[in-house]
Amino acid sequence: MAPVLTALMLAATPTGAALAADDEGVLVEFHFEPVANAQMAVWLEDADGNFVQDVFVTQATGSLGIGNRPGRWDFLSSWRFPYGPRTGVLPVWAHARGRTYPALVFHDDDPSDQESLGWHENTSSPEPYFCRPLADSEHQTISTDTMTCPSPAVFQSDKGKFSDQTSVYPPRNDLTTFEDLHDSADVPQLSELNDLDAVTGATPMGGRAEMVTTVVPADVAAAGPLVAKIEINLEHDENPDWDFSRDTDHFVDPRLANFGIEYLGQPSVVYSVPFDPTLAAFAGTDAYAGYGELSGVDGTLHPPDASISGIDGSGSDRLGLYTLNGETFRFGVYSHGPDASIPPSDGWGSCRIQDLAVPTDVELDPVDFDTVRVHFTVPEQTTDAEITNVVLYYRQGDATLDDDNAGSAIQQIPAPELCSGDIVPGEPAWCEVTELFGNYDYQIGVAYEDECGNTSALAASAVTTPAQEFAQVEGFCFVATAAWGAPWAGRVQALRWFRDVYLKSNAMGMAFVSFYYHVSPPLARAIAGTRLTRAVARVVLEPVTNLARVATGAG
Repeated sequence: MAPVLTALMLAATPTGAALAADDEGVLVEFHFEPVANAQMAVWLEDADGNFVQDVFVTQATGSLGIGNRPGRWDFLSSWRFPYGPRTGVLPVWAHARGRTYPALVFHDDDPSDQESLGWHENTSSPEPYFCRPLADSEHQTISTDTMTCPSPAVFQSDKGKFSDQTSVYPPRNDLTTFEDLHDSADVPQLSELNDLDAVTGATPMGGRAEMVTTVVPADVAAAGPLVAKIEINLEHDENPDWDFSRDTDHFVDPRLANFGIEYLGQPSVVYSVPFDPTLAAFAGTDAYAGYGELSGVDGTLHPPDASISGIDGSGSDRLGLYTLNGETFRFGVYSHGPDASIPPSDGWGSCRIQDLAVPTDVELDPVDFDTVRVHFTVPEQTTDAEITNVVLYYRQGDATLDDDNAGSAIQQIPAPELCSGDIVPGEPAWCEVTELFGNYDYQIGVAYEDECGNTSALAASAVTTPAQEFAQVEGFCFVATAAWGAPWAGRVQALRWFRDVYLKSNAMGMAFVSFYYHVSPPLARAIAGTRLTRAVARVVLEPVTNLARVATGAG
């Protein structure tokens, strides 16, 4: 049996009836089976290597700006931490596009803080998505690829400011609220600069066949053959030829040396398929065309060599080899040709662009501090195309989420175990959105896709997640945070634990906590202003934090 096709998104002309090729263009399908947690981009070039159009890019690169964010590119951190641009994530695609954006640097202008994971408190504002880096010890039990936030709702970040340098990657576009005193005046412009909303989608689950579609304009299709390309990358994909050390190949923050894990590995790999959009035909390949530059300094495509792995989901095997409609390939392209009336043959050519009805009966049920169950019904359809995906959207705040601003929302394609079962049109169903923060207001939406890449409009509602049990109260230990540079540093955490275990359990302790909340923020800002005052504060607080660590067993 052929693998079930999963339609990630449709990046094309507006949905409607069956494609009229003469006045809209040619429908083209792209097929592949990626490993989990990979970043990837699909795009078209002409026969001379000139960029033609974007088709698809995963959201960490397309929406969350991992290629263009403050800090050193080789920061020892973690991918869901907001500092350290991953300039080598998809360099061939990024340079091929020919677009540049202002490169971001820290809004914090203290020279001593430019190479640090912390110490940016005076230029930080609430962070809606990213969280602190994992400690190296946590990496044994928590993988960066699991999208885990070990410190939800207690992290603020420096969103950066424009520099006089440029980047080939767009900045993040998910920010909707700003703080005048802590955010640079450049930050509200970030979403305006990001031009990839229409082609950005959720990261595929991996291990299953996927399909994305696009419409090639009629004049472009008629101009001659095209080349479809896909670039895929995976963090920490090491082998003997691409073997990196945590301490010598990454930059370790000497003041927060226990935090952050290594991410370097084999570079991105690219697959390339020439095809003629004027023909109703399939073309595919099982061999990769080359690999990108590790640092992303340019868009060079290095020819294949023995240094790149090819098994076990590593290197060139990040796209799996599979068979569909009698064709075996890693990256395949099917063009419907200019005549949409041609009947399908050999299993190809059955897809059409069409409208899908909006989900109904949407209700949100917060089942945990980080999880909301989204109840919905997919209406009865007038198409035979199989419903293959549910897409969940979420965004913090109280601004209504709709199709016009969905590009600023985080997308998730829930795994089967996070849904009630197969989606049957006309029958109630539910799926769970995860990775949320406790005690936050969210706008959450749901849409669905069919096997041809058609996507419904989304239906959305609002919900507040419950507080996390035993959660740390955000903002406590202001002075200690200023002294040690980060609210997740060990001594700061010890003070929080001491507060929760001892101070909050009696009236006198709660009175002290209330007083501390009132007087400490201005003192913390004064302390954080210079290295000397921070050092003095550490000397004064060290005996107190020692006591807290002993009392709570955190020492």
